[in-house]
Amino acid sequence: MGGVGKTTLMKEICKQVEETKLFDKVVFATVSQNPDLRGIQTQIAESLGMKIEEQSIPVRAARLSNRLKQEKSILLMFDDLWTRLELSDVGIDLDEGSCKVVITSRKLDVCNSMKTTKNIDVKVLSKDDSLQLFRQEVGDVDSDALREMSEKIVNECGGLPLAIVTLARTLRNKDKGFWTDVIPQLKKSMFEGMDLVNASIKLSYDYLRTSKTKSCFLLCALFPEDHKVTMDALVGYAMGEDLLGDVETLSEARGNLRIMLKSLVSSGLLLEGVNKENDEGYVMMHDIVRDTAISIARENESESIMNAGLGLQKWPKLKEAGKCLRLSLMSNNIRKVPADTPECSQLVTLSLARNWSLADIPDGFFEGMKCLATLDLSNIGISSLPESLSSLKNCLRSLYLDNCTKLQDISVIGNLKTLEILGLQSTRISRLPEEINGLINLKMLDLSYTRNLKCIPPKVISSLFNLEQLNMRRSFRKWEIEGTGDNASLAEVASLTNLTSLQLDIDNTKWLSTDIGPCHHWEKLENFEIRVEKFQIINRTVFKFRRLVSLGTSSDSFPVAAWVNVLMDTTYELYLDQCEGLKNVLQLNPKGRFYNLKTLVILECWQMEYVVNVEEQVPETMFPNLEILELGYMNELKAIWNGPLVERSFEKLKVVSISYCGKLVNVLPSLWWTRLQNLEEIDIQYCHKLEKVFESDGFEDGHASILKLRSIKSSINFIALPPIFSNLKNLYIKRCLGLKCIFPIRILQGLQQLEKLIVFDCFYMEELFEFEDGSMTIRLPRLRDLILWKLPRLSSFFSHRRVLLDCPSLEDLEISECPNLNWLPFGPQSIPKLEKFLIKTKLFETLEWDDLSVKSQLQQFLSKD
Repeated sequence: MGGVGKTTLMKEICKQVEETKLFDKVVFATVSQNPDLRGIQTQIAESLGMKIEEQSIPVRAARLSNRLKQEKSILLMFDDLWTRLELSDVGIDLDEGSCKVVITSRKLDVCNSMKTTKNIDVKVLSKDDSLQLFRQEVGDVDSDALREMSEKIVNECGGLPLAIVTLARTLRNKDKGFWTDVIPQLKKSMFEGMDLVNASIKLSYDYLRTSKTKSCFLLCALFPEDHKVTMDALVGYAMGEDLLGDVETLSEARGNLRIMLKSLVSSGLLLEGVNKENDEGYVMMHDIVRDTAISIARENESESIMNAGLGLQKWPKLKEAGKCLRLSLMSNNIRKVPADTPECSQLVTLSLARNWSLADIPDGFFEGMKCLATLDLSNIGISSLPESLSSLKNCLRSLYLDNCTKLQDISVIGNLKTLEILGLQSTRISRLPEEINGLINLKMLDLSYTRNLKCIPPKVISSLFNLEQLNMRRSFRKWEIEGTGDNASLAEVASLTNLTSLQLDIDNTKWLSTDIGPCHHWEKLENFEIRVEKFQIINRTVFKFRRLVSLGTSSDSFPVAAWVNVLMDTTYELYLDQCEGLKNVLQLNPKGRFYNLKTLVILECWQMEYVVNVEEQVPETMFPNLEILELGYMNELKAIWNGPLVERSFEKLKVVSISYCGKLVNVLPSLWWTRLQNLEEIDIQYCHKLEKVFESDGFEDGHASILKLRSIKSSINFIALPPIFSNLKNLYIKRCLGLKCIFPIRILQGLQQLEKLIVFDCFYMEELFEFEDGSMTIRLPRLRDLILWKLPRLSSFFSHRRVLLDCPSLEDLEISECPNLNWLPFGPQSIPKLEKFLIKTKLFETLEWDDLSVKSQLQQFLSKD
């Protein structure tokens, strides 16, 4: 049954599985009524952090299969199956024991065809649950009459969550008269043949405040079922339909569109979400809501033809083509379009996107489309554009050619004088034609991933003076020093004073010390991603923010130019990799504070001695908003901070990760730790000379939530701390070969939030926690997993048996390769919820017991080795 809540349940299961880490990886993909294998593969690939550029489905499947095999355990969740899905065609091999699959479908026959091992029937809500959901969505009602009407309305909804939520959001903050009208109209729609859910959706649509919001809702139905519609994709469509008012800038247009989308979401007509891979927001329609939208559009059938994702192989017959305003044939298998020009004189919006086999569009195809404002040809197989595209020179505002991977010749675009949005992402163009300089109304140009683009003639970019968004990520990199070559100069980009979003790759590191003219307007950039690298570096971190600078410097990069200082003051994320000549980060912003920086990643900067070296002038604060600090492969690094301490610096730091820093002796001066009240994670690996991870002097209150210590090969002990770890949830200690114990026992007493303790490969560890005077029982109320492995000298948890552990939540206890362990610190009631106990029987039999009932309790979990 549709609208019963299957998708909502799946998403909640996905969330809980991720939170509890039942699987190493969880992938959620929507299949829909007409499965698009490429689309499904793309969803899986994005969840796995990979990009598949090949178009061949078998090739894509092979790449996915190889990637899935790398996961130890993975849960694949497929939502909304209507027919059997051949998993092998996607790239999934269920013979691999690491892979499990969950599906949803309206049809039991589909489940059976997929050979499911267990089927769960999702029932409608009970009357009480229905009423509770309705009240939750409708908000407070302030009269007995409305409360009584609530029950009547809920009764009409038949326990279907989609109907309940849609109606409740329509009624939210409405008066009694509005409520009174709802039930008769709902019944009227149902009498006319609509089912309950569709009737409630139609009612919500009818009560939308403006006709433009209604049109925006119908516009979303042009996209295929379950399609995630991004702001960048939708804004061009909405501009073409004149839905966004009289706006001068793209930012204003997005703002107006955002208001309409929020209204549709709050009415229950759209769902909103965020892509985990890039934090990009999107909206989508529930498939039943989309069906209703199409049904509404068909009331004026000649105006809108919505045939997206139907598996069409031929161009459809248009009964009254001259009256058609919008035509969507997205995600079909159309190979040819009519040789004769379609008489679509009123057509405003046309989408042929994702017809992968469409390799040619006849030269005269667009001649009869004198009103076309939005044209979406993305993801089709054309290698050139038809000459008749020029006939749209006075009307076309948005042109999407993204992922036309064979497209090379785009010179005809230069005739489109009214064009405002141009998408050329992942095309095969090698040269940006000079004719582009005539697009003086262009506000957005996307050249991302045009890896073949080697030439941008001078003065083309600077002529596009109305540009607000220039995307060139993983694209053209050969920016010339002005007047020295046949390519564009970076100064041309700096001359675009209306930019609010900028993505650039630059391969000449001398640009860092080169003046590019006035660039104070870059302070207004809302989003940017600037990479200056000799070679394109495959980044080892996932960027979370919308302001990023990634640098690889050389000796001629210093002193840095003013434009670099501007970016350093505004960036949220700074990534430094293989930076020659960089000895500390203040060289990139000598007078700045890095006020907005949230993430700092430094890798393979072999000459760096200090991350921060404050020598003379001390700013009032530095790095006040930094949350993540990652350092790796820094052979000369002596310390993170050198010089006078600065107030508020690092006060929001959550994560410190340090690896392969062979000369590092101490992480931070002890006085710093009193300020790190937000610390959540410390990860230290292969720091051979590290003498002290923490110092006790000067510590006050603080907290951390995850500590990972690996491969510290010097002989060190953790020194006693106040309750800085009071919120510690997971404690991982791995390959600390010189570590004799973790920390003193009084620190362990404060770990009331500890959920997981894993100690791995610590050769010299003799006890886990340093014993102090007195007998005691230490209660760790939340500890669920306790795993000890490869600790050859470990004899006990504590050096004295007067200490017991009370772990009422412990479920998993594993001990392996600890041959000298002689005692476990548990009493008869210490581990009542234990579900798994792994230990070699031979070792178990050598353990000493103060209470034999504990031995009996644990013995029942043993199996033969």
